[in-house]
Amino acid sequence: MRRTFALILAALFLAGCSSAEPQANGPRVENCGRVETFADPPKRVVSLNQHATEILLALGLGDRLVGTAFPDDHVPPPEVAAGYAEVPLLADRYPSYERILEAEPDLVVGGYASAFDEAEGRGREAFERNGINTLLLSESCASAPSGMGTLLDDITMFGEALGLQANARELNDGIEARVQAVEQRLAGVQPVDVFVYDSGEQTAFTLGGNGVGNDALRRAGGRNVFDDVPKVFEDVSWEQVAARTPQAVVLVDYLGAPVQNKQSYLEGHPLASGTPAVRDRRFSTIPLVELTEGIRFPGAVERLARDLHGA
Repeated sequence: MRRTFALILAALFLAGCSSAEPQANGPRVENCGRVETFADPPKRVVSLNQHATEILLALGLGDRLVGTAFPDDHVPPPEVAAGYAEVPLLADRYPSYERILEAEPDLVVGGYASAFDEAEGRGREAFERNGINTLLLSESCASAPSGMGTLLDDITMFGEALGLQANARELNDGIEARVQAVEQRLAGVQPVDVFVYDSGEQTAFTLGGNGVGNDALRRAGGRNVFDDVPKVFEDVSWEQVAARTPQAVVLVDYLGAPVQNKQSYLEGHPLASGTPAVRDRRFSTIPLVELTEGIRFPGAVERLARDLHGA
């Protein structure tokens, strides 16, 4: 009897400990050096960059997406365009912390690290102190080159966190199939040396080797002449641009920066104008959101392959 009584007391003690420290039933995901625990799938999500918003819509988040911000262009991909038009725009740039809280989110997603700028009061800790989970696309925090694998892993992560695992698997399968089809068509082609020009006059702001865009260019039969720069985007000198003799230029297109002006600037530049790419007027244009981590990755590979190789 004494033994039975002791077992009962032990069971009651353990039950009391369990009730005092409840465990979350939902998934735990690792993201940019943090662990995010979800007791339940988020019901109200704010996404602070267009490419992140497009991923969430493609996953089928639907009306659980209650706010977006910082659009990079006016034409989302057809598969998410209708849904994108329904998402409230909180700000043309980044909204304030207070404006985001007005949307009553239980998850805030950032496409770029700047979405969670601590100096502007939007640090991840600030949200989490209010019980709001945060997730950031991994390209923005990667210490090594990112690529299609980074995108696929993040889609899987979002699927786990949002309870949309089957949708994530389907989305990933579609991305891989489209990219593999391009790679098969390009098998054996000679890569084209490419300079990606985002902006800048004193220096050239260009695509480095650590971003998803660099991987898209490589899979499309291009070789980024600055793929040795360990950044997603970085400033380089015009002397470096000239020395690397690119055969083609990809102009990055986004709101507020007409690509026609960029091409004209390169054609009049004393150093850039002497490169084979500019002399031969071999220009291509690509939206910024296609060079960042998102569902436009296969479209970027297809576009660049057509422009560089006609394939």
